[in-house]
Amino acid sequence: MRILYCTNQLSTHGGIERILSQKINYLLQQKHYDVFLTTFEQSNLPDVYPLDSKLFRFDLDINYHSNQSYFHPKNLLKIVKHYFQMRRLIKKVQPDIIVSVSYTPEQFFLPFIERRIPKVKELHSSGVVVGISRDEAKKSLKSKLTSIFKKYNALVLLNKDEIPYFGGCNTIVIPNFTDFESDLPENVVREKTVIAAGRIAPVKQFHELVYIWKIVHEDFPDWKFKLYGDGDLKLIIELQNLIKSLHLESSFLLMPSISNLQQEMQKASLYAMTSATECFPMVLLEAQVCGLPIVSYDCPHGPRNIVSKGINGYLVSLNDRIAFANKLSELMRDEVSRSHFEKKAKEHVVNFSKEKVMAEWIDLFTQLKIKN
Repeated sequence: MRILYCTNQLSTHGGIERILSQKINYLLQQKHYDVFLTTFEQSNLPDVYPLDSKLFRFDLDINYHSNQSYFHPKNLLKIVKHYFQMRRLIKKVQPDIIVSVSYTPEQFFLPFIERRIPKVKELHSSGVVVGISRDEAKKSLKSKLTSIFKKYNALVLLNKDEIPYFGGCNTIVIPNFTDFESDLPENVVREKTVIAAGRIAPVKQFHELVYIWKIVHEDFPDWKFKLYGDGDLKLIIELQNLIKSLHLESSFLLMPSISNLQQEMQKASLYAMTSATECFPMVLLEAQVCGLPIVSYDCPHGPRNIVSKGINGYLVSLNDRIAFANKLSELMRDEVSRSHFEKKAKEHVVNFSKEKVMAEWIDLFTQLKIKN
């Protein structure tokens, strides 16, 4: 089977980049799969995650103006170029299945190219952001664009709570997985560290962690908070200034993204997440593999599909800093509870193994090819 994945790039750290790389590598290790990857702004940058050398890949070198809307005249011309280059590539590759991964212009024109080829849309953003609410005008541009998802043979969502946002689409739920290995030593010595990781972007609300840590740190001066991430330079500077203004420079450490995040998680004691929305955050699965109890805002809709309240972590009402600080403090104070949560986290994450999740993907691809 010939599968063509379409995304913008695999050169920066991120959940989409990580999971796509893992899927590609898994398929290339199986028999009877040829995998192709097309990007449009990779340029000559190296991949941030390793990819199997058997992968066939192409970069269309579209390079949209990232500081402008996709509807800006400069980018509209690039969309036209993108369309024709993609059409030529698909005719050349002749894939059995086409998978659109990123939330970029190609997802809206792919269904109209080589209509005989089954197409799958992977959605990694919550319907809260990209879906259509009931009170939203059906004639809005957002509604018209999202309605194109109905033309895909399958719209793959990461959790069941996303389904209502995409009425009329052929939805199927397949969660993420993690390739972190459960090789944590039995007598591991945990540092007094809370950890978080992700791209520095507004939706992650990392400033919330800084304010929460200000509340917590006064009672736990021997603990550290480590935040790993790259991204929006303006936001990074704002975070640095906030940390300094709250006099947390010695305890709240803002670190660049790293490729060995698992090693850092294995040394930490807790994981914290304050995102405004999350569809199915891989980083929470990775934290569970490493036995980390999780404290997270109960944002739409990913954390609640991973964290079981009081079993492997705590969910806190969105943007309730005081409640978040209380739960974090409770776990920082109670080593016995942390040990209990660690055991339950490892048991729970087995439900999202690579083999189990990829079996669902392979079944979907097989069914689409048979129907075609």
